[in-house]
Amino acid sequence: MKTVLDTRFLTEHFYSDQTETKQKTTKKLMELTERREGILPTIVISEITQITCEKRGREVAETRCLALIESGLQIQDLNRIIAKQAGLLKCQHKNIPMGDCIIAATAIINQARILSDDPHFDTIEETKRSWI
Repeated sequence: MKTVLDTRFLTEHFYSDQTETKQKTTKKLMELTERREGILPTIVISEITQITCEKRGREVAETRCLALIESGLQIQDLNRIIAKQAGLLKCQHKNIPMGDCIIAATAIINQARILSDDPHFDTIEETKRSWI
């Protein structure tokens, strides 16, 4: 099944202090890439680039961004269909950040699940969430 990566997944992948977590995220990324089932929304690229810039600096952020783009994951741009769906989700779920609404909309449009430990996604009936 296609899977949309949330920023939380990549944050754990790059910055977790737990060896077991890093092993699980690495394995999951490899599986998704090999099966061509991983979808990476451009909003997630933006968020992980910002987080990396703050934690490691601009040069590392730019290198990581390029690596993600070239990783073999399907890059999903924010298009008008996803934008509309995200806006409708945000209207319905006022406490969910717009970035999460865009990720959820990406999953809905692609008929995919969301790879995240963020419980925000559980309140959106049209989505399914899984974790490592």
